[in-house]
Amino acid sequence: MRARLLRQLPGTLYSAVVMELFERLAYYGMVLVLGIYLVQHIGLRPDVYGTLYGVFTGALYLLPLFAGALADRFGYRPALVVAFATLTGGYVLLGSTTRVGLICVALGLIAIGGSIVKPTISGTVTRTTEEGSTRPVGFGLYYMVINAGGLIGPVVAAQVRNRTEFRYVFWVSAASCALMLVQALVAFREPVDAEQRRGRSVGRVLADTVLVLGNWRFVLLLVIFSGFWGMINVLFGFMPLLVDGFSKLPAAEAAIDRIVPITSWAGHWLNPEVFVSLDALLIVLLQAPVSVATRRWRTLSAMLVGTAVCTLAWVMPATSRAAAIVALGIAVWSVGETIASARFFQYCGTIAPPDQVAVYLGYSFFAIFLGNLYSGPWAGFLYQRFVTDRVAAHLAPNFHIFFAGVMLMGVLATAGLAVYGAVVAPGGGAAGEAKVGG
Repeated sequence: MRARLLRQLPGTLYSAVVMELFERLAYYGMVLVLGIYLVQHIGLRPDVYGTLYGVFTGALYLLPLFAGALADRFGYRPALVVAFATLTGGYVLLGSTTRVGLICVALGLIAIGGSIVKPTISGTVTRTTEEGSTRPVGFGLYYMVINAGGLIGPVVAAQVRNRTEFRYVFWVSAASCALMLVQALVAFREPVDAEQRRGRSVGRVLADTVLVLGNWRFVLLLVIFSGFWGMINVLFGFMPLLVDGFSKLPAAEAAIDRIVPITSWAGHWLNPEVFVSLDALLIVLLQAPVSVATRRWRTLSAMLVGTAVCTLAWVMPATSRAAAIVALGIAVWSVGETIASARFFQYCGTIAPPDQVAVYLGYSFFAIFLGNLYSGPWAGFLYQRFVTDRVAAHLAPNFHIFFAGVMLMGVLATAGLAVYGAVVAPGGGAAGEAKVGG
């Protein structure tokens, strides 16, 4: 049955998901080494890097609201051409300069290009599939390649920077996007005729923003749950930097080689970016069984439990920087993430007024924007104050305070969800199905 449905999917959809695969490969290959590159190679202070990282990753989840509207109105193919041209330029510039101002420009270009790709590819999947028939298969393929990019990108980045210069990591990302630019120009077919386009104007987007932000209960939920996304942002932005400096990965690589001799054919491979991508691997393996195991849980309860598990996962790296203990913490984190992340979007769709579900789901990404925006500067301050400054003063880093600061976001999110369920959404977790319209 699944094979027959796959054959029913149009070539445009396969073209789109291949673009998504290469864009995600390029992004994750870059973002998991960005902190190491900017702090250890360029010499940026961790607090400055944290601010830059927070603004960059925040923009990736704010700009799609406007980029998606423009793609709907003017065409998906032109949007993808602009996106991959911008991404290619951004990655080339990132690998060509050590000037902080130009690095900011490069990250801005990557944020703009990535923000166009996100809604355009997902919109193509929607436009080229049928509800109740091929759409679940189409989106299943779409989410599969996102995770595949998250796994492949860091592995490629590790091999490139182990065998060549660091800057070539970013140029490989540029090459991936340049290849997809060619595909957008040659192979991608516009999924909707010009006469059928009914995109939202920018004015409509702004009106929707006012509508959603006028619902204080929904906005409160976004603010509360932003702590969960903030912790994810720290995992990708600062864990590679910490592991690179304070975990003995060569010893861990040697221990793994005694069981599976990877080094004999791959060479040195256990870089920090590969180590942290354990999260993506475990999510791929755990998402289906965890979703089945928790399917009867009330939605808000699942969000609360998942956030609490993610918060507790930071106890392990706070206790020890040994690679095995940090890996155990990432594994525990992955379980919590699989429980909470998908249920958040389910909850946002359920509590929205029936005629505004799509709008609310679109603006649910505000929670990720908020979490990314403040978690970068916050983690940067903590890392600078309690790790970098203490090492410079010949003192032992205070990892307990650093991780306590990160956990604070999760504690506030967990407590906030508990209060939200008890007060704002009457019936506790059962309120996962209650309306909270303004």
